[in-house]
Amino acid sequence: MKSFDAGRVPPLTFGAGRLAEVPGIVRGLASDDGPVLVVADRLLVDLGPAVDLERALSQAGIGVEMAADIAGEPKDALVDQLADRARTNGCSSVIGLGGGAAMDAAKLVACVAGSDQPAVHYALSANPYPERTLPAIAIPTTAGTGSEVTRTAIVSNAAGAKHWYWSEDLMFVHAVLDPELTLTLPPHVTAWTGIDAVAHALEAVTSRSSNGAGRLFGLQALEMLARGLPQAVNDGSDLEARAEVLWASTVAGLALHNCNTHMGHNISHALGSLAPVHHGLATGLALEVTLPDLVARPEGRENYALAAAALGASGYANSLPKAFSDLLNKIGIASALPSVCSGVSATDLAAEMKAPANFGMSQNAACDLGESDLDRFAAAMLDLPAEEIAA
Repeated sequence: MKSFDAGRVPPLTFGAGRLAEVPGIVRGLASDDGPVLVVADRLLVDLGPAVDLERALSQAGIGVEMAADIAGEPKDALVDQLADRARTNGCSSVIGLGGGAAMDAAKLVACVAGSDQPAVHYALSANPYPERTLPAIAIPTTAGTGSEVTRTAIVSNAAGAKHWYWSEDLMFVHAVLDPELTLTLPPHVTAWTGIDAVAHALEAVTSRSSNGAGRLFGLQALEMLARGLPQAVNDGSDLEARAEVLWASTVAGLALHNCNTHMGHNISHALGSLAPVHHGLATGLALEVTLPDLVARPEGRENYALAAAALGASGYANSLPKAFSDLLNKIGIASALPSVCSGVSATDLAAEMKAPANFGMSQNAACDLGESDLDRFAAAMLDLPAEEIAA
């Protein structure tokens, strides 16, 4: 077995109704009596979780700065605004409430609030992160991103280009996983976010950097998602299925945390810079397009076989593409791009796949991939039919 270093895991509080314990967790983390900045998805005000959290914190005597400003991909300008708000109001901690966008924004706000530099100063780890950061708590309301346990954050500039951030300084200090918060997710969002979790686990297990920690977490996550995700999509009120998928998403995040991703995410991040396509949907389609080519090569065959078995197929590498496509079918994801991608050319997609922010992911595939391979994958991705797909 090769040597590796397993990434640290923040304390995790899991279970239905555990949102009620957040005030006590905040009390235990904050170094002073300043308010907590809650970075939340805008929709969560109408759906209830943001209001419920604000009420619980206020009743516990904790001041709240509610920033339910996240709608779609967060921009670096918003991160700068929220970091300034945290400084101006003397916030003692930050909470990220929502999907991956809200949690990524929250962890970055907490990190750069102790600096007078804009967030982009730290993009691609170009400069050391500030020595002083605020403690941040993650409360995911979707089951897919795994951001609550990873050291990375992704935000976009005004033009939509994605900026990557990574550092142990970005880690949340606590994560609260309450499956009741996922009950309002519609079926298609449950499917899209869930297939992102599948991709995290599968890509981690089958990556060039795959190791004992990544396989431990990734294979377990694949087994749970293969079992629980179709049921969560079919019956969103099934709290047990919701709980299994939420926990599997976190476990898949730990696999990602230890081994990173490869072609599914290379393509999805590149496509997301060119069109407003849901990240999970794009990632699932990208894996379906690239897996047949990847498993046909000798490199990584043992790990592809392990992933296939975890998804319930025969333990052979060449059974993985069909096992993955079968799961897509079970959760209602058709092999088609949303119509918003119809204006994207294969040339433009390939160029984004080769851009510095994305190219490294392709090089984490188990086999050697050159620029001609990326050109071919881009063309295959855009050969998918374009359909009107619910946003």
